[in-house]
Amino acid sequence: MASKSKRATMNPKPGLKKTFAYCAVAIFIIKLITIFNIQGNAWLGADGENYISAYEALVRDGLFSSERLLHYWPAGYPIFLLVLSFFGKTWLFATLTILQSLIYSATVFYFAYQLSKTKIQNYSFLVMLFLLFNPTLSLASLCIGYESLAASGLLLVLGLLLQDLTSNSSKVFQRNIIASSLVTGFISFFQPRLLLSGLVCITIWVFIRKPIKSAVLVMILSTAIVAISPALLMLRNQNANGFTAISTNLGITMNLGAGNESDGSYQPNEKYGVSCPTIEGNAAQQDSHLVRCVISWYLSNPTKSIELLTNKAVFFWSPWFGPEAVGSMVRNPWLKISPLVDIASNSEEGNKLVYGSVGKIISWGWVLASLALLTIGFWRLWRIGGIEKVVGLFAITQIVLNWLIAMGTLGDHRQRLPILGLSIFLQAVGIKTIFKGKSGALVEGPTLPPKVATTTIPN
Repeated sequence: MASKSKRATMNPKPGLKKTFAYCAVAIFIIKLITIFNIQGNAWLGADGENYISAYEALVRDGLFSSERLLHYWPAGYPIFLLVLSFFGKTWLFATLTILQSLIYSATVFYFAYQLSKTKIQNYSFLVMLFLLFNPTLSLASLCIGYESLAASGLLLVLGLLLQDLTSNSSKVFQRNIIASSLVTGFISFFQPRLLLSGLVCITIWVFIRKPIKSAVLVMILSTAIVAISPALLMLRNQNANGFTAISTNLGITMNLGAGNESDGSYQPNEKYGVSCPTIEGNAAQQDSHLVRCVISWYLSNPTKSIELLTNKAVFFWSPWFGPEAVGSMVRNPWLKISPLVDIASNSEEGNKLVYGSVGKIISWGWVLASLALLTIGFWRLWRIGGIEKVVGLFAITQIVLNWLIAMGTLGDHRQRLPILGLSIFLQAVGIKTIFKGKSGALVEGPTLPPKVATTTIPN
């Protein structure tokens, strides 16, 4: 059992777990104080009013309400609000933001602690600090919106993967695969586009850990668990509206980013989209028709399509504020305290500085530096190999798949929020790689466990 003795040397440094816990608790307490100093105990996210209206329809009409908002967008987040309201409608938004903040802090702690068991143990504290103190991502837990829960879910799944690979236990694998499937299903309840990237990454995990025959069986079980959430949404819409669909906004969203007059961004008040003939039918049929129409336009206009896809690829990574910012993050909590906002709004000279040539250079520098650090971080993990390679592959796969989905719909930096935690993780590794000293050195770490079809730990 030599492998066991090797793994025994991979315990985190003494006191590291306490340090991680203190940091996570401190940030949570700061958020707790902030929550009770916010009017209504929450900030509105980009679609905050719509989620509240949909929730009120559920309260008024019941779970099978035919309110348009409950099928136009997935009904998952309003249903989540409804469940939380059972603890008290008066304190609903306080309960929501406290729970979202608790989940985020706990998830970051768990992920960083699992990371400290790998060869990049010395990177884990910096990763945790970046995740806890990133203003846009961390403060998203104080907003009415699904993005914080989605980002927490993806970090939690990666933490579960790390725990499995460093433990090399069939019991841990079975437990963590089921937990990851439940988490993926949970966040997909809010945003169905996370289904694809979630299942792809679980597939990578399973086929790394199990022989093909066993992996196929595990994936069937995992897919069945993940599919529960979209099935529940479709069942609700069938009972409420008479059609089977998760939501009915895909066609409109795709059309917002298409057309000869479009630049690929969200511009609902301007001339946009493709002229598609209307059809009779329910909302799901009309949505499917519009999706086919927009795809047909893309295929018939390859030059403009390439331009739009390029624009949307860039917009996905655009800054949260400034001359190159493109998206629906005007309610980003970070903008409430950002010094750039103050500079731009306090004087004409400040506005010219932020939105002029200097601001454009800084904005593009920020975008390029972010992508460069992300790439360096991934390449560092890939070169290390073993567990670290798998972790890097998991993170980059989630990022790239969500990026590609955004390119097929709308160019909006808000779509980056769910994968922002994974992006920050790779960027932190990239920074540590560039400026590494002794603290950035690799430590002896566990290797990838062998593929085993049985439920026992191999000798």
